[in-house]
Amino acid sequence: MATKIEHIGVVVRDLDESLKKFTNLLDLKVKEIEEKNLEGHDVRVAFLPIGAANIELVTTTSQTGLVGDFLREKGEGVHHIAIEVEDIYGEFERLRALGVEFVWGKIVDGSRGTKIAVIEQKELNGVYIELVQKHK
Repeated sequence: MATKIEHIGVVVRDLDESLKKFTNLLDLKVKEIEEKNLEGHDVRVAFLPIGAANIELVTTTSQTGLVGDFLREKGEGVHHIAIEVEDIYGEFERLRALGVEFVWGKIVDGSRGTKIAVIEQKELNGVYIELVQKHK
């Protein structure tokens, strides 16, 4: 069951320059920055809280993969909406039983110690939806 929007992911070319814009123009504060290998592709993410949710700025040095492909094909912009769930394994199996396709076809380790599963964009009107479960 979905509990809330956890973050909105925005793909950017230059994380440092984008952080300057988001912090200066929108007066947001950086909560954390993390570098991670996501299914074989290096990403760098920054989280900026806004109300109960976050804006996640994400960049990569990879030319392929979920973020690299998006950046190459579409450029910078809104990439995904992350919905927090209480039981990612249960939701993953429920949605797979309905025929929903997932990027990678499995649950993976996300940033900040979370577990994530990304629904293919073709399933929900061209938008990637990331299911995220925070560590307990």
